[in-house]
Amino acid sequence: MSPAVSTNPSEITVSREKREMHVRWQDGHESVYGFDLLRQECPCALCNDQRGKQATAGGPGLVVVSGPILKAGDVQVTEARPVGRYAINFVWSDGHDTGIYSYTFLREACPCPACRGSR
Repeated sequence: MSPAVSTNPSEITVSREKREMHVRWQDGHESVYGFDLLRQECPCALCNDQRGKQATAGGPGLVVVSGPILKAGDVQVTEARPVGRYAINFVWSDGHDTGIYSYTFLREACPCPACRGSR
């Protein structure tokens, strides 16, 4: 990430209807994150551990989960709340709520074509 890239948001909008979060960064860049992507990339320790186990095993394995099984398009944000001045936390409709999405993490994970092309 170049030094001119801001990891400080000037505006965050979470739309349950569109199932997305829109972030306007202080440098003017705008990022739109779908709920499925955000839930899939949850940065909490439990989710990181599960992704690590799947990668070590060479792909998907048997995973025991608690809560409802949701397919793409089903997961919904039931609550979004700031974490200090550095992150946002979501409560998901599947009961998961431990992920803290730092603004640095979100900016580095920006799904727009320009950002994806520079990674």
